[in-house]
Amino acid sequence: MASQHYPIGLICLCISLLVFVEVIWGQSVFLPSFIVTSGRNATSFLVGNLAGVTPILNIEVPSNSTGMLPPPSCTGNSSQWQLLTGERAGNSSLKVTVHLNQSLQLCGSNPNETSCCPESLCVVQSLRVTACRNNSVEATLLVQAEIYAETHTTGNVSENKTVIPNQVYQPLGSCPCDLQAGVCDIRCCCDQECTPSLIQLFGSYCFSGVFGGNVTPLFDQLCSVQTVNKAPDWFPFLCVQSSIDNSPFLGLFYQGATINPIESPSFQTPSIVEPIVPNGYTQGSPILTENNQYFTIPQQSMNGQCVREAPVAFLQNFKSSCVAPLTACNISQSACLNPLELSLRIINGQGGFINITVIEQLTTDLSDFVSDPNNAETLSPTQESLFPVSSNSGDLNASEQNGLCENKSLSLNYTFFWKGNSLTNITVIHLIGKVCLDANAKLPLTLTQRFSAVFVNGDATAQSNSGNPGYQIGMPVIAGNTRSSVITRTTLNVWQPVGNGLCATAKTTPVLFGVDFTSGCILRLSLKGLSNCSQTRETVQKGLSSLVSATIVAKRGNPVSTDQNEWVSISMALNMSSTAADNVPGTCTGVPANMNIQIITADVGVVEGVPQTEILAVEVGFTSVTWKIQCGGADVAACVNDSIVQSFPVSTSVTFIKIPAQPLPSKTRFQLNYTEYDCDRNDVCWPQLAYPLTRYYTGESYSQSIAKGMILVFIFIVASVLGSPWNQIRQAWNNTTF
Repeated sequence: MASQHYPIGLICLCISLLVFVEVIWGQSVFLPSFIVTSGRNATSFLVGNLAGVTPILNIEVPSNSTGMLPPPSCTGNSSQWQLLTGERAGNSSLKVTVHLNQSLQLCGSNPNETSCCPESLCVVQSLRVTACRNNSVEATLLVQAEIYAETHTTGNVSENKTVIPNQVYQPLGSCPCDLQAGVCDIRCCCDQECTPSLIQLFGSYCFSGVFGGNVTPLFDQLCSVQTVNKAPDWFPFLCVQSSIDNSPFLGLFYQGATINPIESPSFQTPSIVEPIVPNGYTQGSPILTENNQYFTIPQQSMNGQCVREAPVAFLQNFKSSCVAPLTACNISQSACLNPLELSLRIINGQGGFINITVIEQLTTDLSDFVSDPNNAETLSPTQESLFPVSSNSGDLNASEQNGLCENKSLSLNYTFFWKGNSLTNITVIHLIGKVCLDANAKLPLTLTQRFSAVFVNGDATAQSNSGNPGYQIGMPVIAGNTRSSVITRTTLNVWQPVGNGLCATAKTTPVLFGVDFTSGCILRLSLKGLSNCSQTRETVQKGLSSLVSATIVAKRGNPVSTDQNEWVSISMALNMSSTAADNVPGTCTGVPANMNIQIITADVGVVEGVPQTEILAVEVGFTSVTWKIQCGGADVAACVNDSIVQSFPVSTSVTFIKIPAQPLPSKTRFQLNYTEYDCDRNDVCWPQLAYPLTRYYTGESYSQSIAKGMILVFIFIVASVLGSPWNQIRQAWNNTTF
């Protein structure tokens, strides 16, 4: 018969109802009716009609044959236990306490003593308190007592605290991998609970190092450990002769030093310091306005919030964005700026002032600035998605008849022209777009305003560079197009997916010099979309080629736009290989889904000790793959329904290849076998070769190390002069006759 399980909550509810019914009917009950105690006292309450009710205590002994307790009775028998009753609360409640009168001290050397505990588990008894009325049992209380003996410290108790060993000479934790008390920790061979038979099970996999119990590992620079590390006999040339107990892991090699404490971060609002009128700007100093106030541009703080009044630092470029719900101009003035608010007078750093030149531009493409959460779409299984196309604000402005249309400030791009320690000119491109607010929309539009500041050395006709003269790592690669013998600058771009990762919504980011980069996005095509493979290959190749719209790339970071010799052509290896006819439906071969940009660089000179890197060649190639509609197994819908789409990835990668100015010499056998001890390839080789004479050695003062080193050099010179080679030379000189 299958066992039945009842919820605990249902059982408790039934017991409560039973008690309630008994109280209503005039009977008395114990609350609680069962107690397990490990102390001297156990307390319960007898509630109900207590008129004529008397509690009686019995010590019950289970039957040897059945193991069950005898039925309750109204005759009491208790020796060391005492039944205590409190004051009655009328005839409805009585506090009942069972108390143990026996001592809980261990008997010690006298086993015949009865008022003590013969063993640690002192009392194991079952007690029953019965509520009797007219010699009939109305309620019972069962108490299970399991009481241990009390232990006390004999003799004088020392008040000294626990002595922790000095960790300079003895580690506090000798076995860090011993994590569980009383249990053998696997692979922890220093665990005292692990018997030799258990250690044999994992002896070859014991934890090593400090965690495995080797809390005082041998120091690498000790002379006694050189043979252990299998190092050459000459490496290191000088070593430290010290006791094995003298370990830097315990701090004995540390003489001690005083450092200035680092100020902890504070969450208090910093005090605003009055700006000081500059006598020439320096890098990082704030730019000031005509009224000696900080010139501010909205920027992002470290926690990601937008700070509307953030000071602009001299010679520090930045890009930032601020996202906020789109509101009317009379509510949020920051979204609607006019040229007068931007035309400020700025201190140039030489005692004069310059005006900000405002250039306003109108745009109808709001895809990068305005988003409508009410029109957030989830692509259907039959909706294809290819490469991005130029979008306009038609969808967003479709609510023109339902709301207010206003010109909003979308972006502010500042260009600071500087020379020396002063500013020569400031221009800002103010991008404006017409946005309509739908009064009936459930959610407001979201406006993303973008801000940037770029410092350009020169006059207003100068352009930002990426190095002087060689490229700097992390700066954009300068590209261009030749039109009528004039080079127009642009950049090489790669995908920067956002949101759903589709190419249709992906943004682009410029290629940065010296930074290898790989990114991609997703196209959604159906069986119908793959029916014309030639068109598919052409679409993919054009979409990826649009990222490289330039034809030439600047060799150096500060090219001259009129000098063709400072530019190198981009070699575009188009995927024009002939592909066999694709006869399998839903399969296209030779799809150029991966575009690879390889940029070859080299160090061509040194300026003030800094190597200057130039671009020698740029090659753009494609890697072909096979696209196939996946409809195997139970998922055959994509092959049956030619409108169901699947995802196909395309990717772009940038690789910088640096070639040496001269061919590298062939490696010797020593360089191949002893890479760790080759000082031309290991930066720590030279300091370790003469370790006791370097500042890395802290076993004694640096002056003493130098003094001992000079003594060694003197002894070496004396030994060389008085040694065998000089004796042979002297004898040959004396034996020579002229």
